[in-house]
Amino acid sequence: MTIHSPASRFRDRPGAGGTSGSAPDSLRICSILTSLTSGGAEILITNLNQLFAARGACATVTALCDAQALGNSRTMEADLAQRIESAGARFESLALTERRRLIEGTRALRRHLRDTRPHLVHAHTVRAVLMLMFSGFRGPVVFTHHNSRLSFPAPAFRLLDLAVDHYVAISNETAAIYRKRSHRPFTLIPNAPAASFRAEAPRDSVGSPCRILSIGAISEQKNYDLLIEIAHLLRLQRPGTRPVFALRIAGGGKDLERLRRKVLAYGLEDMVDFLGERTDIRDLLASSDIYLNTSRYEGASIAIHEAMSMGLPVVASDVDGNRGLVVTGRNGTLCPPDKPASYASAITRLSHNLACYRSHSKGALASNLGFSLDASAQRHLELYESLIRSNPVHMG
Repeated sequence: MTIHSPASRFRDRPGAGGTSGSAPDSLRICSILTSLTSGGAEILITNLNQLFAARGACATVTALCDAQALGNSRTMEADLAQRIESAGARFESLALTERRRLIEGTRALRRHLRDTRPHLVHAHTVRAVLMLMFSGFRGPVVFTHHNSRLSFPAPAFRLLDLAVDHYVAISNETAAIYRKRSHRPFTLIPNAPAASFRAEAPRDSVGSPCRILSIGAISEQKNYDLLIEIAHLLRLQRPGTRPVFALRIAGGGKDLERLRRKVLAYGLEDMVDFLGERTDIRDLLASSDIYLNTSRYEGASIAIHEAMSMGLPVVASDVDGNRGLVVTGRNGTLCPPDKPASYASAITRLSHNLACYRSHSKGALASNLGFSLDASAQRHLELYESLIRSNPVHMG
């Protein structure tokens, strides 16, 4: 089924009065996340809603909290909000506190849903699903969990299944979670990078120094302590000389100062650079040679997708979420998560062997050809339409 004009299909739906300034017959979608920041899930939601709006839907991205309330960058929040709104979609924050209390959040969400009157709500955080249960919204609810590890107790799926009509899996690993834990249907819709990240040709050579980029919030999941250990081993290859590798980390977080102190303790301040949260990820990838992922777990990393789409070979931890993207010997190398020497060896091999580097760059481009953000948006809209047909929206 192909959706050419969502607007015409929803003209007679209950509650189709629309929001102020929106066409009353547009498909109205509300996507809920915790806050608008630089994480992979947030970038994906931003990208998808831009495409939803381009296809005629009335798309609203709703954050439970302002970025600042969670210690995230207001600049990044403003940039993503601008991208959403310039595409014709809408962004709104419920401005909840860091604790996101259920009663407070439910009241704020109820008011928001009565204003936006969505046909369907797509939740990207468990807390939003719990709030939806008491919000009075009775239309279809979709839920996406964005990691191969649960951030909540597994038995919570018994409660989630009461509110969620359909799950979206972003990878085979997240599909396995739903298959094991939930009794509701799910659809596999893989993550994908924006079309603007597509490089025209593979990389030919490595810079001097070899520029290595990592992207992601400074958190326990991303395991940047391991990255510093890798940098230390790379430096030991040529002690006392100008570094032949430059490692950059684009991401912010509360643990930033501790990591900076660790870099100083190793004497790596001229080799490891913390860039903070950045809005120019495409430019950073374009000026890099290798993408490095040291995560303890992933869902289906948007950053890895973007890096491969830009022709960067990837050196990544051999964990769930990465195995479905990185193939050793084809587009990069998977390394044991607790073996920094394995990462250092893979980086050295790529930087010193141009034939190997070019082959892996070509493989990265080829690997990502099968992932399309446009196709992902289309599949989401088709899912939404099928759910709305069987469960027209109304507010209690």
